[in-house]
Amino acid sequence: MALTFTNIDISGDPSKVLCTQEEAISWFSSLKEEYEESISKLGRCSFNLAFLTKAEIQDMNKRFAGKNKPTNVLSFPNVNKFRENGRLNLGDIVISYNAVYNEAKERKIHFIDHFRHLLVHGILHLNGFEHDNVKSMSVMENLEIEILSNYGISNPYL
Repeated sequence: MALTFTNIDISGDPSKVLCTQEEAISWFSSLKEEYEESISKLGRCSFNLAFLTKAEIQDMNKRFAGKNKPTNVLSFPNVNKFRENGRLNLGDIVISYNAVYNEAKERKIHFIDHFRHLLVHGILHLNGFEHDNVKSMSVMENLEIEILSNYGISNPYL
């Protein structure tokens, strides 16, 4: 394996993990190459990616966002900006593998495309992007659409 400036730690039930560490690093590295100027924290970095059940992500959503319902992705930016092995730790992304499969099936899209969308969404949150008002939502969604189109993935908001 080539030397990389990115590390992504993946956790969850091994039978439900939706990508390998190598795949996640590869996708993230291509995102970094294309968008390093517009997403400023993509240098030497690391983040954690966990795959959870519907019940686990609902519990996290209740505890940390005050919403007692399942969701597809949650992001927890590292506010302390600490470095780990010379890399800036961006934080944690948790994805419900149940939601990835179910939402992809409902929308009649490939589950890996939906997973990549949720991963990009989470990465943008770790880098300070929000969707808490119309303007910030438009900026974030337009960037997601642009990034995903570079992977050949259709606009997820249509």
